[in-house]
Amino acid sequence: MKVFSLQTIIAVVTTTVLFFLSLIHIYWGFGGLWPGTTKQDLIDKVFGKGNQFPSPFSCFFVATGLFVFSILPWVWIYRFELNWNLQTWNLLSYLMYFVSGIFFLRGCFGYFPFLTRHWKPIFVYYTKRIYNPLCIFLGLAFSLILYWS
Repeated sequence: MKVFSLQTIIAVVTTTVLFFLSLIHIYWGFGGLWPGTTKQDLIDKVFGKGNQFPSPFSCFFVATGLFVFSILPWVWIYRFELNWNLQTWNLLSYLMYFVSGIFFLRGCFGYFPFLTRHWKPIFVYYTKRIYNPLCIFLGLAFSLILYWS
């Protein structure tokens, strides 16, 4: 593996984004309101409907998942140094495909009007301009990391 290969650059960007998202969920778990100004504003911008914010446990659970996802590209890139057996490598590749699919589907489904008609307009705005492109990028990033190794 080259030090500055495209795979490495994509892994660095993917890890940075997912780690930052994990930190945001931890912040929300402790009661943070960004990018909103009130609890309802945050719910409207991040969830799109409803009036109850998820529990701190839910925020920390999602943060843990995002943190684990942020490590996956590096585990995949350096899998040969880990001395795992073939079955473990296969499970890891399935996990990478699964994570790629989760992000890619989340990114694509946000563009369907029948899913967005019950959401708040500010959430639809953020979904189409930030959340969906970011999720599609992450899904493609995991796929490209798998493809190039």
